Amino acid sequence: MKFFKHIMLLLLISICMMLVITGCGGATSNYDNGHKAEETALETSNTEQKNSLSTPDGFSEVKKFIDSTGREIEVPVHPQKIASLEFTGYLIALGVKPVATSPRFLKEPFLEFVEGAEDLGYPASLEKLLEVDPDLIIAPDYLTPEQVEAYEKIAPVVLLKWSETNNLNRLTALADLLDRQDEEIQWLKSYEKLVEETRERLTTFLQPGETATVFYAWGNTINLLAPQVISTLFDDVGFEPSERMKQRLDKDKDFASETISKEGVIEYAADRMFFIAEGELGESLLKELQEGVLKTLPAVQEGKMYLLDPNWYSFEPVLLEWQLNDAVDILTREKKAKE
Repeated sequence: MKFFKHIMLLLLISICMMLVITGCGGATSNYDNGHKAEETALETSNTEQKNSLSTPDGFSEVKKFIDSTGREIEVPVHPQKIASLEFTGYLIALGVKPVATSPRFLKEPFLEFVEGAEDLGYPASLEKLLEVDPDLIIAPDYLTPEQVEAYEKIAPVVLLKWSETNNLNRLTALADLLDRQDEEIQWLKSYEKLVEETRERLTTFLQPGETATVFYAWGNTINLLAPQVISTLFDDVGFEPSERMKQRLDKDKDFASETISKEGVIEYAADRMFFIAEGELGESLLKELQEGVLKTLPAVQEGKMYLLDPNWYSFEPVLLEWQLNDAVDILTREKKAKE
């Protein structure tokens, strides 16, 4: 079975390459020509792929699992080779190393945990997935139906919420999927201890009841982020939302983010102002704000405006740990410099 499977994979990859070279297929939603050619090749072996999924080498036991979109999927009870298009930091917290993942996880602070994992590219390459031959694929729910259908021809696909008001819900979902509840409890206890240590380290640097607001500058837009999105600063470090934010949350407790105007930043002014600037355009927009509306805000005048690394706009457990340590560095930096 394994020999036959490898032959089929090599044959599929060869067909894909021939189709790409001859210019077969046109780009459709989120697919380039290479993806379209790969999908065409996959169609020719649909039966063989589904047969291999029913009794993959290395396991025979399967179970039903309902993912975040309500899809019921048949998945292996003990998957040996997981490809994670997103959410790799959650797998790491559960002690699972994927065989392949998105390029953003192949750098710090993830790199030491995923060394040797294959780079799937973004969006994930069908050819790469065929090469690693996973028995389970973890993916975000923003994938198009066409993408999900293509990936399902390689392995079962479990979709998790991309927009989530509780960052740890995904950890619980994956723990249930992989039967890693003990590892989930262990990580949560470890993180709780880190939160306590962080608050102790910041005792003399923060006043009780201090408010904070977080903004995300990307492209030409400014996004206001809810406290539950950047939960590290609020639930863990201990900042309070501004009065304007509290009013917003009273009206919509599930509010996560919203694009606002430059002047809208003033509405959500707080004791501490945090900005995440993504890419050159985001940095340019932030500079424009600093030279304009931000000058009038007390927090900026008092040196209580902070630039956060883009890693703050991600909610993997590995990054939550990183964010706590970074918060200490950021909030104590000025006093340390004076000393």
